[in-house]
Amino acid sequence: MRRIAAIVIAAGLSCGLVGSYMPAAQAQVASRAEIKAKRETASRMLRQVSISFDSQRLEDVMSFIEQLTGADMEVMWLDDRNPDGLDKDATISLTVKNVTALTLVEKVLAKAQQDALSGGNSWQMSDTGSIQIGPKSRLNSYRRIEIYDINDLLLEVPDYDNAPEFDLSQVLQSNQGGGGGGGQSPFQNTNDNDITIVPRSERAEDLKTLITELVEFDQWVDNGGDAATIRYWQGSFIVNAPDYVHRQIIGYSWWPSRRSSQTTATAERRWVTIDGRWGHSQIDGFAERAVGATAGGGGTGTGQPGGGG
Repeated sequence: MRRIAAIVIAAGLSCGLVGSYMPAAQAQVASRAEIKAKRETASRMLRQVSISFDSQRLEDVMSFIEQLTGADMEVMWLDDRNPDGLDKDATISLTVKNVTALTLVEKVLAKAQQDALSGGNSWQMSDTGSIQIGPKSRLNSYRRIEIYDINDLLLEVPDYDNAPEFDLSQVLQSNQGGGGGGGQSPFQNTNDNDITIVPRSERAEDLKTLITELVEFDQWVDNGGDAATIRYWQGSFIVNAPDYVHRQIIGYSWWPSRRSSQTTATAERRWVTIDGRWGHSQIDGFAERAVGATAGGGGTGTGQPGGGG
């Protein structure tokens, strides 16, 4: 019986090791797929548009933007189950020229602001790569925890504004007398006052106050809201908030570059392959040539959305 139990335990440990490895690999694949979907949606929303709306229904305006860009839009409408949402019958009058579809959405949401019951309207990216549009009170249902390392922001370099004076002429005169050692120090007016350094916890609190005052002031629990919390712990901020709050804190690392958004949803790359015989070859130069096709690759731009760049 003991031998059987040992075999069962060993088998359980083996399954546990395999199980702990597979989810991590699957999570990595899922993360790449999520980022790709988000980048594609963002690229579509960065398409340039010029349009004029004259008392058009909000539902028709959003449908037009979705059809124009082909982006996956998740609009949060007012209905029987959701008393807080965008009113489909709200009228929009707006004229824009040469702006991105995302900017157009932001302007439309500002026009529909009166229809939001709490906190105003905004947009954010979902886990599936769609863009969620609606009142912040509805967007607040989708929160996640992020840990922000702020050690570099807490580093304080002392400002030594009381450096001693160096009297070179006195040093030269003392050396003319010959001998060594025992001379007077060339540094005059030395000051031994200690440099006052603000504690890290106090600097972290100041940074926390700065964030909660400049980013969605009404949404933080510390300011009376119910959507976002921020806590300092060992050199990091732990923030539990909806995506539109995280976006304004750090932006999106996967945001497509301006160049890629003006062409396709995926950045295009060209490359030259050199085999093992490169040592016997010589490159005479480079020139542009028309090609029939290009190979696609993942975009690496770091541009930020909205007010982030």
